[in-house]
Amino acid sequence: MKNILVAVDHKNDAEILISHAVNIAKLTSAKIWLIHVTQADPDDFLAREAGPQYVYEKRAEERKEEKATIEKWAENVAKEYNVEVEGRIIEGSVIKSIRKLVEECNIDLVVAGHKKKNLVYGLFTSNKKKDLIDDLQIPLLAVPLG
Repeated sequence: MKNILVAVDHKNDAEILISHAVNIAKLTSAKIWLIHVTQADPDDFLAREAGPQYVYEKRAEERKEEKATIEKWAENVAKEYNVEVEGRIIEGSVIKSIRKLVEECNIDLVVAGHKKKNLVYGLFTSNKKKDLIDDLQIPLLAVPLG
């Protein structure tokens, strides 16, 4: 195992997901790819035509903060645990973005969070983890989160 992708959605969940990836990376000398999938870049000229300016300015600021956070986590993990880490912000849908990075970077394992939802929620939404497992054809470590 040479490449582990950690998909982080919420700051609160990042620590537990990263810790699982670090444990595996230490055992296998793997590189960790720490990613957060976000909405399309508001700096895109075509995207700006659809709404008010303040919406795009707020989203641009949020995106800068997300990028800084991912880069800081990657730097801290690399220093603290002496593993190779790269942080990235990726635009687009979660499954398509993860699938693309898996192919580009020869990812061997995806670490993602899983939150238990109630039965009604499950009946009316798609099962993203199952879709991801079917699409990737590589192991997915689904870490239970609060």
